[in-house]
Amino acid sequence: MERNLLKFIWQNSRLKQVWLLIVIVASMPLYFLTLELPKQIVNGPIQGEGFSAAGAEQPFLRLPLPFAEQVFGREIVLFEGFSLDRLAMLFALGLLFLAAVVANGAFKLYVNTYKGKLGETLLRQLRYTLLDRVLRYRVVRFRNLKGAEAASVIKDEVEPLGEFVGDAFSLPLFLGGQAITGLLFLFLQNFYFGILTIAIVGFQVWIIPRLRRKLIQLGRQRQLQARRLSGQVAETVEMAPDIHVNDISNYTRARHYGLLSTILDIRFELYQRKFAVKYINNLLMQFLSFLFYVLGGYFVITGRLDIGQLVAVIAAYKDLPGPIKGLIDYDQIRLINEARYEQTIDSFRDDGLLPAAIQQMPGQAVPRLREGFRAERARLEDETGRVVLENLHAAIAPGERVAIATGGNDAARIAAGVLCTALARLTTPVSGTITLDGKPLDDLPESLTGRRVAYVDAGTFFPAGTIRDNLTMVLKNQPVGFAEKTTPPTPPKGSGGLLHDAPPDETLDWIDLAALGLADKRAFDRHVAAVLDLAGLSRQIQDLGLRGTVDPEHNPAFCDKIVEVRREFRDNAAGFGVAGIVEPFDPKRYNAQAAIGENLLFGTARVPGWELDALATNPVLLAILDRHGLRERFLEMGRRIAEARIELFGDLAPDSKIFETVADVSYEEVARLKEMMARLRMGRQAKQQPAQRRAKAGAKALSDREELLRITFNYCEARSRFGVLDAETESDILAARADVRETVSEMEAAPVFFHDPDLYNPTATVLDNILLGRVSSSAVDGREKVLAAVQELIARTGLSDGLLDVGLDFEMGNGGRRLSETQRQKLHLARALIKKPDIIIFNEVLGALDVASRQATMRRVLALPLLGDEDWKPGILAVLLDDELAGLFDRVLVYGNGTLVEDEPDEIAARAGDGEATADEKGAEDDAHAE
Repeated sequence: MERNLLKFIWQNSRLKQVWLLIVIVASMPLYFLTLELPKQIVNGPIQGEGFSAAGAEQPFLRLPLPFAEQVFGREIVLFEGFSLDRLAMLFALGLLFLAAVVANGAFKLYVNTYKGKLGETLLRQLRYTLLDRVLRYRVVRFRNLKGAEAASVIKDEVEPLGEFVGDAFSLPLFLGGQAITGLLFLFLQNFYFGILTIAIVGFQVWIIPRLRRKLIQLGRQRQLQARRLSGQVAETVEMAPDIHVNDISNYTRARHYGLLSTILDIRFELYQRKFAVKYINNLLMQFLSFLFYVLGGYFVITGRLDIGQLVAVIAAYKDLPGPIKGLIDYDQIRLINEARYEQTIDSFRDDGLLPAAIQQMPGQAVPRLREGFRAERARLEDETGRVVLENLHAAIAPGERVAIATGGNDAARIAAGVLCTALARLTTPVSGTITLDGKPLDDLPESLTGRRVAYVDAGTFFPAGTIRDNLTMVLKNQPVGFAEKTTPPTPPKGSGGLLHDAPPDETLDWIDLAALGLADKRAFDRHVAAVLDLAGLSRQIQDLGLRGTVDPEHNPAFCDKIVEVRREFRDNAAGFGVAGIVEPFDPKRYNAQAAIGENLLFGTARVPGWELDALATNPVLLAILDRHGLRERFLEMGRRIAEARIELFGDLAPDSKIFETVADVSYEEVARLKEMMARLRMGRQAKQQPAQRRAKAGAKALSDREELLRITFNYCEARSRFGVLDAETESDILAARADVRETVSEMEAAPVFFHDPDLYNPTATVLDNILLGRVSSSAVDGREKVLAAVQELIARTGLSDGLLDVGLDFEMGNGGRRLSETQRQKLHLARALIKKPDIIIFNEVLGALDVASRQATMRRVLALPLLGDEDWKPGILAVLLDDELAGLFDRVLVYGNGTLVEDEPDEIAARAGDGEATADEKGAEDDAHAE
């Protein structure tokens, strides 16, 4: 990258900069007019110069040819103008001055807008270039790179550069032109004023930049410390669990406070120096103002200067400090931005960047592998620089199954892992060669290795997004149809001309179905389902789909099918073994397994104001309760529920195990109820208190009443059994339910979707739509039985694919943390399989799974044909966690004497089986001895 900021700007925007300079030069005559016309207005029409005789007129807009007398010896007039009297001339000059001001403002508007667009365009290019360099870092660089610091530089630190780009060449010309025009005007009015102004301004230009040099150094220090703060905050977020587990939160606070104090000291010194420089600068300009008023007044009094000239001089001087100060500030801004740019370049400097050609999209289809990997005299080191493999000779061909058995040996595990990372281009051999299809691995484009080789390890980081996004991300290598183009596409403006730049996902289809051997979207969906089934994820993603929601407008067939499944579930509940476990929602009956608020609403909220916890403050619902005499009854029920909870749980310790087994009750909740009930008991004495205290007590009582209603709305008699709900109240709730339905139905945008056995509810989950009821709290393992029955019914009715599709839209959260470790490892495996590579590298995969599940998954992966595709028989290199699987491979490598040598697969599997049996026998002996 170009290290000089001005050269970088000029190289990437020279034509636009030249156009900007032309526009600025064209605006200078208008600026001169705004200075000249006030003098002509004062001296001419106002003071009457040239209008002393009665009926005198003066020419307006008369245009003589400049320097004609010096060249031709006579005056040449281009346009005689218009003869106007004194009053007409006043209005004409005034209108001309107004037109000049408007035109000058229009020039400024155009210039500033153009500069802004130019700056943002070049800022986009700079950010893109920096991101491109990050993508071209070798993997070893990332081990020492803090993502938050890199993000801080790209997002925040280069932001001011965008504002400077448009000003880099245009601002000094614009301000310099204004300053020169103003000085020239001053010289034309009075030579001494011009000399005096140049002297003061020259001193400013000399002294101010020298005073500001320290500010630039302090700015660099502040930037570096701010970058460190960004990295520290990111580290704190990542290690939050360790901070809480190890009680180091106070140390972390102290660490942050120390850095914040350093930043405060730097910024305070910056403020001191900045305002000191500003004070000196303003003082010099005001001193010049003092001289103009005193000397100008003296010249007017003594008759050496007319009043119009003095007014014009003061007006010109009034505008002069802006350009002069702007030029001085520009010099400081330039130095600061040059320092910022150089600092940015240093942060992203890396002499070992991957060549850009390695990551460019190919102009043709990527060929299949024919020969595979071959290592010759390879010497590999781990991250500490210790040699783990030496003089390695090995080969892995497409279609061949090769295992590396470690036998629990740490040295073997490390050596095997380093070999896998070397084959995946994550590390580089110290000596020797590793080739792929006969060509050095490091020289091959990523389009070949990334699509024909898959690598899976224990790492499970996923960016925020849906499961579908993360699963299919590895297929988004280039826009569909790119390979058929005869010429590379034109890069977007501001991309720096990088040919591998392309529009984002929203504008192009990035998944090439033909490259996967798939005919259409339906075939791709079947492929995704087969991959997830192979990785053991299908059932778990379907479970997530049950907890998801579906918009009937986007998938009406699926929603209609769910309604049919709902009917079948109700009709055949006994056949599924769940008869009586689910109490369905019936408009005419009170559902004992649902909360009071759910029974009252009999639907799900579309807007927050109608959610269960918000009903206590909903004015429409409260009015309905008042009509049916339920509000005061609910308040009394809330008091009884709160007192019952206090009586049952009020004396328990904060760490009592009972709080873990009872839903909706916690130590904090009980403590809050105690405080509320104490306030309610004290509220009876509020009338005897002063008016101000009585008003506060009344406001608090209002919130306590809302809390009592909230408790009642969330209460379910079948779960808590406090005996506060009787048949009469249930009957009144049913009457109020009908009132709620009628009232809400008349509202413009219905805030509630009411339960209907014949309709799909888009605001409820798929599971709730199937059940349309509540699981009995008294049934043993009721929820598990219901889920098993629903899964069986879904499989039988052919809804598995649709449910899987809903589950794929589950948001994984930052880093994929909403999924378990085992689910993330399975997803990592599925992501490697989905692109149908020619060789798959398994580096101790699925370690989070239990032995039986891990072995079952690996047996499925090793079975042929994979995914039912007879033409796809990938080669596999696997570092085994279970040596018993060695017999499933064609060849097995073992670690010995610092290298890998071949061994018999069946013998290794047999030894592993014997070792497991011996361990089982020893465990049985230990158990017998213990008895």
